Amino acid sequence: VISSLEEAIQVRSTMPGFSADDHPHRRRGANPRHAAGIEFAAADGDGGAPKEGATMALKGSFKVGGQCHFYMETQSVCASQYDGDCWEVVVGDQDSNFTQGCLALILGIPQHKINVKVPRIGGAFGGKLSRHMFGAGAAVVAAKALGRPVRIQNERSDDMRLVGGREPLQFDYSVSFEPSGKLDSNEITMTMDPGWFYGDAAGDMAMAVGWSDNCYSFKKFKVNSQAALTNTLHRTSMRAPGCMQSILAAEVIMEHIAKTVGRPLDEVQEMNFYQVGEQPTTPFGDHIGQDNYNWTIPTLWSQIQKSARYTERKKVVEAYNAANRWTKKGIAISPVKYPMGIDSYSSGALVCIYGDGTVMVSTGGSEMGQGLDTKVALCVASALNVPLARVVVGARETQKIPDNTGTGGSGTSECSCEAAILACQKLVPLLQPYLDQQKDWDTAVAAAIVDKVGLVATGWYNFKKSSNTSAYATYGTAVAEATIDVLTGEVQVDRLDVLMDLGNQLDAAVDIGQLQGGFVIALGYLLTEEQKHDKKGIQLNLGTWDYKIPTAYDIPLEFNVSLLKDSPNPNGIKGSKASAEPAMCLLPSVYLAIKNAIYAARSEKKGNEGWFMLNVPLTPEVIRSTVGVTEEQLTVPT
Repeated sequence: VISSLEEAIQVRSTMPGFSADDHPHRRRGANPRHAAGIEFAAADGDGGAPKEGATMALKGSFKVGGQCHFYMETQSVCASQYDGDCWEVVVGDQDSNFTQGCLALILGIPQHKINVKVPRIGGAFGGKLSRHMFGAGAAVVAAKALGRPVRIQNERSDDMRLVGGREPLQFDYSVSFEPSGKLDSNEITMTMDPGWFYGDAAGDMAMAVGWSDNCYSFKKFKVNSQAALTNTLHRTSMRAPGCMQSILAAEVIMEHIAKTVGRPLDEVQEMNFYQVGEQPTTPFGDHIGQDNYNWTIPTLWSQIQKSARYTERKKVVEAYNAANRWTKKGIAISPVKYPMGIDSYSSGALVCIYGDGTVMVSTGGSEMGQGLDTKVALCVASALNVPLARVVVGARETQKIPDNTGTGGSGTSECSCEAAILACQKLVPLLQPYLDQQKDWDTAVAAAIVDKVGLVATGWYNFKKSSNTSAYATYGTAVAEATIDVLTGEVQVDRLDVLMDLGNQLDAAVDIGQLQGGFVIALGYLLTEEQKHDKKGIQLNLGTWDYKIPTAYDIPLEFNVSLLKDSPNPNGIKGSKASAEPAMCLLPSVYLAIKNAIYAARSEKKGNEGWFMLNVPLTPEVIRSTVGVTEEQLTVPT
C-alpha cells in the first residue's frame, strides 16, 4: 500500500508524460501539451543562441500538500421523470453539458430528453466539475427503478471522501544564475499525487506547468511532469489548480537564490522580471507587451511598495525582532502573472424581453457565488439601457443553452457577459424605432409586441485568437506581514496589502469580494488545512472537528485590497480581467513573511542563520520544529 507522495516517488510508482487530452475537463486556459512538460531556450537580442556565463547553481526539493474543497453546500441532486422518458435533473454542477452527456449514456436515451437545471450553487471550487456525477447517476437510476423523484444530499464527511481534494505536489528544481542573482536556467520536475487514478490531474498539471515561470525571465526553462499513483482518494481540480502551487514554488526558488547570493529577495525578484522589448516571449508562447498583451507588473510593484510603506515597515520589523525573543515578525512581497486563455471558452446566452418591459437572461455559466449572474445582469442592463431592477438571470438549463463549456478558471463570468451583450445587440435595433417614437422603454416594448416583433435573441461568445498563447494575463502584487509565536508555532497575519490589475472591472465590489475570499482559501491551504492519511491510504481528518478550514481568527488583522486605476484590458470583455484565482497566487507573500520570521527566530542561535527548506502546510508543529524549539525552552523556570 502506497499512502503518500513521498512513498510513491521512493518506489517509483510514477507515470510520466500524460496529457490533458486524457480527461474531458481540460482546464480553461491551460494548453494540454503543457501537461507533459515544456522545454524553452530564449534567443538573445541578436537572435543567437542562449548566452552562457552563469557561475552559480543550486538544487532543491519543495513539497506542498493537498486541500479539501469544503464548499458550503455539499453535492446535491434531485432527479425526476416526466412525459414518459423525459427527465429534469436539478443538480449543483459546473458543467451541465458534461452532466447531460453522462446521464444520457447511463439511461440509454438521447440528450435532448434530459434537461439539466442548475440553480445557484452553494460553492464549488472545482469539486463539482465531475464529482457530482456519482450522485446524479445514482439518482436517475433510482428514480427510474422506483418510478418517483429521488433526491440525494451528501453528509459532509462523505462528501470529503467522495471528492478527494487538491493534489499534493513535489517540485525538484535545478537552477543556475549569476553572482548578482540574475537568472540563467531552471529545470523543474513536478510530481503530482492524483490518488489511485491520474485522470483529473492531467489538466491541473497543465496549469502547474504553464504558470511555473510566474513573472521571471530565464534564458533556458524546462519542466518535466509525472503522476505518482497512491492508494488514496482520487483527487480533482481545486481553485487555482496546480498553478497556485507552482507559483509558490517559483518564489521558493527565487528566495533560495537570494539567500545564496546574499541579496534582498525583493531586489532579486525585480531584476528578473520580464521586460517589454527584452526577451519578451515567455516559455509558453506569450509575447509580453505585444498584440495587446499588456504588462503592468513594474507599475504594481512600485505602487504597492509605496502604499504599503514596505521599506519603512521592514525597518520596524527588524527593530521588533531585535527587541523580542519569543515572538518574531516577518514581512515580504510577491508578484503574480496569471495567464488567461479565454479563447478556450464557448459560452452562450438567451435574452427574453416580456410584455411588461422586464428582461430574463439565461446563460450557460453556473452561478456558484462568484457573482456571474450579477455581472451578466449589469451588462444586460447597460446594453439595453434599462434599470438593473428590470433584469433577472435565471437558472442554467441545457434546454436553453446547450453545448456550453464548464464553469471554471475564473473566466466564465466575462465570457457569459459577452454572450449576453451580443444577444442584446440583436435586440436593440429591433426596439430602436419604437424607442425613437415612444421615448419610454415599457411603451416601446408593448408597441413592438403589438407589431409582432420577436423580442428574444441568443448570443455566443467566440474569442478571436491572437499571436499569444493566452488572451491576456491578470497581474497583482502583495505585501504581507506576519508574527509567529516561537514557542507554540502559531501564526498571526498582521497585515496584508493586495494591489491587482483587473482592468475595467465589470463589478468592482464583486471582484474585491472574490479577491478577499480567494485569498482566505489560499491562507487555509498554507496554514491550517492538512490532509492526513493512515498507512492504508484512508483519510483520517474528515469533517470540521478534525479538518480545520480558516476561521475569522485566521483572516489578516488588517486586510487592504486596491485595484489599479486607468488600466483597461485591451483583450478583455469591456476592458475587464479575471479576478478570483489570480489573487490566490499571491500566497507566497505570506509564506515568505512567515519564513522571514522563522529566520529571525533561528538567528538567536549561532550557526543557525542559513537557508532552509520550508514545506507546506505551515502548521504550528512544522513552524515550531523548524525554529528548533527545545524541551528546555518550554519548561517554566522554578
